[in-house]
Amino acid sequence: MTKLVLLSDLYFENNQKLNQRILSLFNCDQPSIGYVPSCSDTDRKYFEHTVRYYNQLGIQTIDYYDLDSEYEENRFNIIFENNAIHLSGGNTFYFLSLLQKRNAMGLLRSYVNKGGILIGVSAGSILTTPTIEIAGYGEDADENHVGLMDKQALALVDFEFSPHWDGTEEALDSLRDYAHANSTTIYACKDGGGIVIDSEVVESYGDVRRIN
Repeated sequence: MTKLVLLSDLYFENNQKLNQRILSLFNCDQPSIGYVPSCSDTDRKYFEHTVRYYNQLGIQTIDYYDLDSEYEENRFNIIFENNAIHLSGGNTFYFLSLLQKRNAMGLLRSYVNKGGILIGVSAGSILTTPTIEIAGYGEDADENHVGLMDKQALALVDFEFSPHWDGTEEALDSLRDYAHANSTTIYACKDGGGIVIDSEVVESYGDVRRIN
């Protein structure tokens, strides 16, 4: 029973319908979330932003698990005891390289297959798809500064995800070109929106467009 949340960003303006749907995925009164940054967040700036987001949803237990300079294998393995795992935004290529380096890809797939909730934001959302190729596409592409060759991602869904859609038809046309060239389906998502996958059903919240 796959439970995924793919967000374009962490939006603090009231999106009550999406917020309530995220909460409905948890089958407990006091859920816990393990936060994984795309790179070390040494001053916890982005982590604290995420904590505030979940606090407004009524979730109080959010813990930080680093894959980069603060990585501790024994500590990271505890993350799978949480009700949900949150994959942050950032550079998608670097994030995937860390997941590969720490042998976390199979562990995350197994976690989801056993009923764990995986929540992605921007790069974290792209990581749930079959490939991160789209992260390097377009004007605001991530830079592959680590020279990552294996761009296969978690493949928990059969489509690709394009966050931060600016609402223009021009951007959609560019994504259509990508979709046709790669024989794929893309969900383009504006900030403030997202996708919830619950038992294979894809639900869209906010301004989301399906392209194929």
